[in-house]
Amino acid sequence: MRIELVIAVILLRPMIENEYETYLKDKTERYALTLEENTFEIINETAFVRAKKAITGYLPNGFNTKSHEFYNIIENEKVVGYIWMKVVEENKSAFLYEIYLKDEFRSKGIGKKVMIELEFHLANRKIAFFRLHVFGNNEHAINLYNSLGFHVAGINMYKEIAK
Repeated sequence: MRIELVIAVILLRPMIENEYETYLKDKTERYALTLEENTFEIINETAFVRAKKAITGYLPNGFNTKSHEFYNIIENEKVVGYIWMKVVEENKSAFLYEIYLKDEFRSKGIGKKVMIELEFHLANRKIAFFRLHVFGNNEHAINLYNSLGFHVAGINMYKEIAK
């Protein structure tokens, strides 16, 4: 009996500047949607404006902002997602701003493989702490991070008291 094996090769390739521009537009739109779902206050600005301001605040020099790294997640020569993280070697810390997989590539183990590889990469760079933020409604991501040994460092809570 012959068995067909498919071995997906996953590559983390640093973005180049024109890829970053495409990523930034996509990221801003996705972040705006996330803010709409997770903002529990009355704000006069649109979620898109708030998303753009927040991202610009994190990246004052855009692609060339110090310590920020951007990667394409490539599977079988296709871009299937992105990584944005900040690595501060002096503090021996890294912060994962985003790991994003396109919908059709989720729940296939790619995210877990990427996170394991990132941790290995950071350990080789002598990074001691790997931090991230996840919204409370993202149960899939929370379960992934828990399975990888991440611990809760704080919790934001809300209660709606008037409509």
